[in-house]
Amino acid sequence: MPKNYNTSLILGAGLSAIAAALHVAVVIGGSSWYRFFGAGEQFASAAANGRWWPAIVTLGITCVLGLWSAYALSGAGVIRPL
Repeated sequence: MPKNYNTSLILGAGLSAIAAALHVAVVIGGSSWYRFFGAGEQFASAAANGRWWPAIVTLGITCVLGLWSAYALSGAGVIRPL
């Protein structure tokens, strides 16, 4: 008998995972990517100047999005309960 997964939670998990991946791409892409995705000039300038804090903040957001994705998959019944 097939399992019934919560499709809405699976969709939400996928979207959160995509957002997390985009945040990683922004860190790799550098200041022009920060500007393109609307992070603000101060953030983009700091990244262009080699400051560490824009990457740390962005990777912190990535971790939160990844956690939300995992919890959504857990709630949908795709992975074990968290």
